[in-house]
Amino acid sequence: MKIATNTLLIYVLVLALALTQGCKKSFTDPGGSGDTTVVANTTIRDVKARYTTGAPVAITDELIIEGIVACDDKSGNYYQQIALQDATGGVLLRLAGSNLFNQYPVGRRLFVKLKGLFLGQYNGTLQFGGGVDSAFITQGGVTLLAPNLFDQHIVKGALNQPLTPKAVSISQLTTSLQDPYISTLIQLSEMEVAPGDTARNYADASQSGNRVLQACTAPSTNRITLRTSNYANFANLKMPAGNGSITGIYSYFGSTRQLTIRDTSDVRLSGTRCGTGPAALMSTAELRALFTGSSTFAPSGRKITGVVISDRTTNNLNNQNIYLQQGNGLAGICVRFASAHTFNLGDSIDINVSGQELSEFNGLLQLNNVPLNFAQLVSTGKTIAPRVATLAAINTNFRTWESTLVRVATVTFSGGTGGRWGGSVTMTDASGTLPVFTSTGASFAAATYPTSATSLTGYLTPFNTTKQISFRNLTDVEGGSAPPPPPSGGLLLTTSPYTQNFDGLANGLPQGVYVKIGASATSLGTGDMPVFPTAGFATPTAWNQTSAGAKNFASATGLTSSSDATAQAASTNRALGIRQTSAAGYDPGSSFLFELANTSGKNNFQMSFLFQSLDATPGGRTATWRVEYAVGDTPSSFTAVTTAPATLTTNVGTFASTPVTVNFGSALNNLSQKVWIRIVTLTATTGSNNRPSTAIDDLQLTWN
Repeated sequence: MKIATNTLLIYVLVLALALTQGCKKSFTDPGGSGDTTVVANTTIRDVKARYTTGAPVAITDELIIEGIVACDDKSGNYYQQIALQDATGGVLLRLAGSNLFNQYPVGRRLFVKLKGLFLGQYNGTLQFGGGVDSAFITQGGVTLLAPNLFDQHIVKGALNQPLTPKAVSISQLTTSLQDPYISTLIQLSEMEVAPGDTARNYADASQSGNRVLQACTAPSTNRITLRTSNYANFANLKMPAGNGSITGIYSYFGSTRQLTIRDTSDVRLSGTRCGTGPAALMSTAELRALFTGSSTFAPSGRKITGVVISDRTTNNLNNQNIYLQQGNGLAGICVRFASAHTFNLGDSIDINVSGQELSEFNGLLQLNNVPLNFAQLVSTGKTIAPRVATLAAINTNFRTWESTLVRVATVTFSGGTGGRWGGSVTMTDASGTLPVFTSTGASFAAATYPTSATSLTGYLTPFNTTKQISFRNLTDVEGGSAPPPPPSGGLLLTTSPYTQNFDGLANGLPQGVYVKIGASATSLGTGDMPVFPTAGFATPTAWNQTSAGAKNFASATGLTSSSDATAQAASTNRALGIRQTSAAGYDPGSSFLFELANTSGKNNFQMSFLFQSLDATPGGRTATWRVEYAVGDTPSSFTAVTTAPATLTTNVGTFASTPVTVNFGSALNNLSQKVWIRIVTLTATTGSNNRPSTAIDDLQLTWN
């Protein structure tokens, strides 16, 4: 009997233990399937349409939506929210608490009873919440739904429902409240992390990470931000450096398009990066033939090769551009890189053109926004023999020969601005004419052109419907005769505005511009620098150099007060300056002077310029300047003009570049006489020790 009792006792204990274990539920086991009789009576898209702007919208009718959870908080990349989507769109549910994935994991079907909830937004992404966030009511802010209300509004459906991401391109994603892809699972293909972000983690230790994803096609514009919370369990992992597909939830924040991944299994960027894999050679002519009038893209797995026929060192083209010719007598093309390049004249390079944009800019066909890493230097010191042709032949074959090197023999030059290369000069041979275009920022823009030359070599580059040629440096003009006589008559006021950036100072002062000393209330002054090249301007001068005279200074633009003499000398952005000393005529009496032959037919003159104080050496004097004008060949009186700002000073110890504007009103209207405008110091400097280095840059005159 005792044995039977013990046996019974053991049996009861075992049964109790079994029942206890059978009722115990895993922490990560999702809840039951809920009320399967619930039926949706509207779509996510239709409910989202109720909100347009401003305060959240209260849902007061018996609406029910049905959807599948597209993103939960399991990895920590979402917090107190889940993304729900149906066939029409997606929306966020703001839910208080953590570990929401235990009840609402990715792939679970949910039915949401909306009555009593509020529909609002957070910087463009629509969301349902339990109430109105009064602090952000005008921006559509909603509060979290309390946990005790979850079951009242959310009915759990079946688990592990299929959810296929929608394959889209970045261009399909908008920043519209009603964008159908918002808060839905999407997949982007042929993507990679931007080069600058490949060495970073998904997020930083102290803040969420915004990393740039870019497409192989037009990477500078086809971009989206990968948003990762610093609380995500993968936040401290390195970003992948390859190419491939990425899946995530699309949203936008203000004007920024964003993608949020659930975990790193959404990221499949392990392929070869754009522009670095094997590529088959295609001819430049084949590449050009792809363009039929509208922007297009080069096929994948292709590259072109060629020799650089442009010269970046003379600044006669944008620092992101090169002209590349495949070989002697073969096709060429302009390549615009996504940033400034370092390829030199004569470099042989290969360019992976996979997915790159082929488009026109002002009539010039170019490979546009090519990442620098798509181009590889093969060798240096190569030459392309220019095609020898007449201007008539060039005009006939211009489109075919565009962006290639040509040589025209026995030519003359005329027109242009003041006998200088800067701008457009007409080249003539026995068969016709062609404009020679030189950027005003080119190192030889201020050089005078010859009346004739044995030949000119350059590359063909159109501007809209104008056929024109540009050359690399002055050695491209061979056997030139003596230049025309120096021009006279003041600033060349052909069309408004007249602009002068002084970048060509090494070749002398522009026509009509002078630097005077000994200026007074009754005199223009003396000691003006000559119009044409002088040794004084050929060599740049450092800001803190203390000898008196007119100076070829580096402009303050793009540099800092600590930029040394080497950096200043290397800067292509120049400014016209003067260093005052105690020498007679400098303090007071220094003047920047501008001559206008007349203002006939011109009215309402205005002037603007950058007024620069350049010597940041501590301690020194202050000079006060003013703007004046006078009329006549040798004026003896001057009229001061109000400037904005009203007081113009330069000071030793101060580094500044101040925009100045001057309105002459009707004072200079339609005058048949010579007009003088000057920026002058007529009072002695104040203080002690050195006097300042003063400069002007980016001068502009406008009129009607």
